Amino acid sequence: MDKAKILIVDDLVENLYSLEQIIEKEDREIISATSGNEALKLARKHEFALVITDVQMPEMNGFEFVEIFRSKKNTQNVPVIFATAINKEKQYVIKGYSEGAVDYLYKPLDPEIVAAKVDIFVTLYNQKRTLEHQYQELDALNKLKNKFLGIAAHDIRNPLAIIEFYSKSLLNELEPVLKDRAKIQELENIFVSTKFAQNLVNEFLDISKIESGNIDLEEEMVDVGSFLESSIQFNQVFANKKKISLIGDIQVNGLQTAFDRNKMNQVFNNLITNAIKFSHEGTSIHMNAQQKDDHLLISLKDEGQGIPKKEIITLFDPFAKTSVKSTAGEKSTGLGLMIVKKIVDAHKAEITVTSEVGVGSCFTIELPIRELGTLKPISNQFVEQELPSKDEQLNIVVVDDDILMRTLSEVVFSKIGGNITMLEDGEALLDQVEAINPDLIFTDINMPGISGYDLAKEIRNKGIEIPIFGLTGFINDEVQALSKKSGIDGVYEKPPVENMLKHLISQVNEQRAS
Repeated sequence: MDKAKILIVDDLVENLYSLEQIIEKEDREIISATSGNEALKLARKHEFALVITDVQMPEMNGFEFVEIFRSKKNTQNVPVIFATAINKEKQYVIKGYSEGAVDYLYKPLDPEIVAAKVDIFVTLYNQKRTLEHQYQELDALNKLKNKFLGIAAHDIRNPLAIIEFYSKSLLNELEPVLKDRAKIQELENIFVSTKFAQNLVNEFLDISKIESGNIDLEEEMVDVGSFLESSIQFNQVFANKKKISLIGDIQVNGLQTAFDRNKMNQVFNNLITNAIKFSHEGTSIHMNAQQKDDHLLISLKDEGQGIPKKEIITLFDPFAKTSVKSTAGEKSTGLGLMIVKKIVDAHKAEITVTSEVGVGSCFTIELPIRELGTLKPISNQFVEQELPSKDEQLNIVVVDDDILMRTLSEVVFSKIGGNITMLEDGEALLDQVEAINPDLIFTDINMPGISGYDLAKEIRNKGIEIPIFGLTGFINDEVQALSKKSGIDGVYEKPPVENMLKHLISQVNEQRAS
């Protein structure tokens, strides 16, 4: 570690020499100046642990020097000690402290007192630098961890998505005709276990994003009633399996407010899923929404088992699990409610819980109602789009180095129509891009050889301005920034979702028609 630098300022050279003899040690470097102007020039070149300055100096006195010194961003927090032979009066001492001094030394200097005070400030400075260095190391390790998680997500989520897709397809095909219920149950076990593994990966990635810093919100003006009704409809499918009714009492009269639609979707999906998980068959879950002054109150009340009072205080802690068991053997990671709390906090909102054992639980979110300038309301889900006619079908290219993911993507894309070309790497697309004449490109981000970023750059360099969308197993701030910089119009998590694809293709068709 570099030596701590101390700046001493005095117009008399003999005073500088005397002070330097008192405070000089192996762990520090003493730099001297004979005027305030010279000291300010040195402050631009060096980082100082401490400044000791005389008060009475010609041209610029100590007070004037410190006022300018303190006004600069890089020196505003450097401790300053005034050394003076006069001006012991209270008014001058107060002025010194008001200018930013942390202490006073009176001439003639007491060597022991001066040395002791300087030692304290040098020690504090070295401790601060040590902490900063440790923080940088931890930050680097955290970034490395996040990078590893991103790679792991890419490598793990692909096969999980494929298993989930095909096990679900087999269930849909075989359940109506297969008489062996044991085989159907085996397929269901595969599907449920895969879904749980996917949720576990997703929640670990969410925790990683939260730990890496503040949650970045992409806020939009959202129609609250439509948003909550869609959330109820989406989750009713899962509730039906336990014959549970989701009942909405949404009294918001067309209210619109600003929040991150996707993250708040995550919040309510998690809360509703939990309510279903811990409720018995044939019960009801009630969602209530109403405006209270400048806040939106949304509550979710179940008729489940309730949570013991002593366990509520740890409910939002990581890996927190209560003594309450799910009613149908559903699994839980213990991370969902922590993520809910972090997202709610990021919106400057509050979430509270009331519960009574044997009666049920109620989660309430109090969300501030805010405007977002001229932003227009945006629906909270990809709405069902009509498939384009044959004449309107697009030439769509999908690039992915994973053969199984290409196969899965081809199945999904085939449902939405279009002329689909599946390619295994970026080079193949660059070789054929003029011949294919694509209207829309979807590319994997992390590929050997030409990455999705480089592929987008090459295509843009050719003067091709068609929409390009990235597909990846893990989206974080770095992925978003690099995608934007490379010319990618948007990035989505794998596997591609049918409604999302229809939405994007519908938008491209609208742009072509306009």
